[in-house]
Amino acid sequence: MRPSQPDGQSDTTGNGHTGVRDRRAALADAAVVAIAELLGVAPAAVSTRTPFAELGLSSTQLARLTAQLEDAMGVEVSLEAVYDHPDIEQLAEFLAMR
Repeated sequence: MRPSQPDGQSDTTGNGHTGVRDRRAALADAAVVAIAELLGVAPAAVSTRTPFAELGLSSTQLARLTAQLEDAMGVEVSLEAVYDHPDIEQLAEFLAMR
C-alpha cells in the first residue's frame, strides 16, 4: 500500500518522495512564519522565491532565522546554508534532502 498524502490521495509515483515533499513544505511553511515574525508582516506577504536580502532580512535576522528553523523543525541550519540557498524554496529543498 502506498503512503497517503495529506489530501487523502495516494502517492501515485510509487517512488517514496512523498515524505521529502511533505518535509520540504513543512520547512518552507516554518520559514515563512519565522520571516514574517522577524519582519513584522503577515505570512502572506512573504514570497518563497524572493531572496532573503530582497525581503529585507539583515545578517542578524538571518542568524535568528536559522535558530528559529532549528527550534521549529529540529534540523541543524547553518548560516552558510542560508547564504548558499538564498530563498525559502531553495533552503527548504536543501534541508529536506538532508
